[in-house]
Amino acid sequence: MSLLLGRQRCGFSRLSHQKSVLSYFSSTSSTDDLVLSSVDENAGIAMLTMNRPPANSLSLEMNEAICSSIKNIEANPKIQSVILASSNPKIFSAGLDISELVSPDKDRLPKFWSSLQQVYIDLYGSRLATVAAIQGHAPAAGCFLAMACDYRVMSAGDINSETKKNHVPTIGLNETRLGIAAPFWMGQLLVRTIGFRQAELALAMGTLFPPDQALAVGLVDDVVPRQPCESDNDGFLESVIKDQASNPLMQKAYKQAKIYAKIPPQARVASKLLTRDEHLQDMIAKREEDRTHFCGFVTQEAVQNNLAAYVEALKKKSRKK
Repeated sequence: MSLLLGRQRCGFSRLSHQKSVLSYFSSTSSTDDLVLSSVDENAGIAMLTMNRPPANSLSLEMNEAICSSIKNIEANPKIQSVILASSNPKIFSAGLDISELVSPDKDRLPKFWSSLQQVYIDLYGSRLATVAAIQGHAPAAGCFLAMACDYRVMSAGDINSETKKNHVPTIGLNETRLGIAAPFWMGQLLVRTIGFRQAELALAMGTLFPPDQALAVGLVDDVVPRQPCESDNDGFLESVIKDQASNPLMQKAYKQAKIYAKIPPQARVASKLLTRDEHLQDMIAKREEDRTHFCGFVTQEAVQNNLAAYVEALKKKSRKK
């Protein structure tokens, strides 16, 4: 049961078993494998792994898959906490799928925005304790996904053993760089997370914070160096992500999820509701207004020109590689 009773849910519910997971683990995925779900009932912990290559960009279908995965995990009373992670170690989520915004289909666009609003409602309002494991970049709506969680663990980065290049992830709402603005509920979430003045500057400048700065302003709760360590997770990570079981980021995320899972759920959920219910209700009350505003804003000629220029810049950058 979620914090908000009777709210609308996204329906993306067909599930299939993931063969690589050990028998004592229950592991499923969405129809198109957009979100992989792994459950350890003994520990009371689940993991949702976003799996939409190359960048986990949020399309209508991806949003629906996230909502459906949360719903399915919440339906299991033995699960109290969930880790939100990415199958791509370099990118947590790149944010909104730009193809949903450039020359959008007039019938699909409102459905797309509604599905993103539902992600906010379902993730921010989940009865589950949610831990974001941010190993890669999390710009724009990728940052939103992390902020909607209860706890955020971010990797300090690492060095590619082949190219010797240093990979340092960043996080932030950088929509202004694309010529658009974050919706009111997303911007206000940043204000509540890092404070008014820091958020005011970050939203205007489209700031992307490296790990240490993100920790300093409170955008993340912990920064973990990328140093292999001994496993200490009761076999959970080995069963789900064997190649990353010794990853200290995942180890930290698991430990935090385990702490949450041991807290009496009635007290934990009541405390969460105390701090979040007002903002969830505000979103629900203004949902249609927000959708209408967004659809009108993003289809403006000036905004479409900005988005098209951004896409072209991405193409040029890709051709240079």
